[in-house]
Amino acid sequence: MLSALNYLRISVYDLPSTIYYAGEVIRYSQQGGGLTFSVRVVARASFSGIAGEHDGTLRVRVAAPPVDGAANKELIKILAKSFKLPLNAVEIVSGVNSKSKTVRIQGADAAKLEQLILSK
Repeated sequence: MLSALNYLRISVYDLPSTIYYAGEVIRYSQQGGGLTFSVRVVARASFSGIAGEHDGTLRVRVAAPPVDGAANKELIKILAKSFKLPLNAVEIVSGVNSKSKTVRIQGADAAKLEQLILSK
């Protein structure tokens, strides 16, 4: 029995493919000069700002309450400031009344999004 177990022993170096680990990944699409990605909003936070990545989305903390679109306006301000673009470049595509939103930013690129994630 012991010899059968020794036969099944495999070293990691014997595997044919290389395994890479990407700790923080946000799914996005870049088309038509704009960057579209998912955002998870945490409303009524103690401060406003980008909190990093969570389950494939960009997590943004917003101090404003989710009443009368105040949190959405704050989200647009935070993203525009982070990407150094005007407010009208940021658009909430879907999820206006939800914590999970899809956002399109005209003039943004994936490199800047990656920079934001890695800085947190």
